[in-house]
Formats: sequence, C-alpha cells, structure tokens
Amino acid sequence: EALRDTLLVAAGRLDPQVGGLPVDLLAEPFPGRRTVYGFIDRQNLPGMFRTFDLPNPDVSSAQRFTTTVPQQALFLLNSPFALEMARAAAARAAQVSGGAPGAEIEALFRLVHQRGPDADELSFAREFLAAAGDPISAAPGASDTKPAAAPFGRLAELAQVLLLSNETAFVD
Repeated sequence: EALRDTLLVAAGRLDPQVGGLPVDLLAEPFPGRRTVYGFIDRQNLPGMFRTFDLPNPDVSSAQRFTTTVPQQALFLLNSPFALEMARAAAARAAQVSGGAPGAEIEALFRLVHQRGPDADELSFAREFLAAAGDPISAAPGASDTKPAAAPFGRLAELAQVLLLSNETAFVD
C-alpha cells in the first residue's frame, strides 16, 4: 500500500481527501485515492493483493508477513498503473524543470527520491537519455490524454527505473 501511495506522490496524483467510499484501485483510469481506501472483495481477492502479501481480509492479523520475491518486481514492471505513474512523473519533472536541458534529471530525482542525483547517477542518467538519441523530455500530454496510447519516452523509462528502485520501495 505504501509503495502505491509513493508512486502516486511522485506522479503528483495523490488525492489527499480523507474519508469517503472505497474505490476500485485496479480500474482505469487509476484513482488517486490513498490505497487504504481501496475496495477489497473478500470472495475474489485480486492477484495484485496476493502478490504483495495482503493478509486474509476475513480474519484479524496481528502481524503482516513481508516478502521480496521476483513476482513483485515483474508485476510492477508490467503494471499499467506503474507505467502510467512513470509517464506522469516524467511529465511532471519536465514541467517542474521548465524545459532546461538536463534539468529534468535533477527534477525527477527530487520528485522520486526527495534528493538530487549524485555524480555517478547523473552521469548514468545522461548517458541513458542520450543513448537512443531521443530528446530529453517527456512526450507532450502523455499523462493527460490516453496514457496507454502515448509513447513511452526515455525520460519516462528513467522515471520507471527510479520508481521501481529499492530506494523508493524501502525506507532506510
């Protein structure tokens, strides 16, 4: 739940409203409500919840089991929700940076990791963005209109890498 909320924050899509009715977290367009407000169907628990160790909703759980398994990483790599959040984070970084060349990298690190990139990360990110010869910016309007149909640019790919990194998932 915390990971989903973190992805929403980085993308600028977290709805801060407190209270209200539960929402379907898996329905597109993906809601920005905190995960705690997600609807749980006790008879038909979606695979996403089982993949990320949601306790049985029929009984009380004193402690939650946590695992780190490849299925979780694979789910996130292919999840339409994670891809949409990566596009939105890239578009947000491009907007925050004001279009200054290379400033998108700094903005993206600040949005996702709440810090600037170190020298090695900055160098790697610049090489990564330049590798395909694509412009270092998100596709215009990628997060606003039909995210599934929008091209997945290099900045969005970098955003996906940062969003799915251990630094995003775990608090040290």
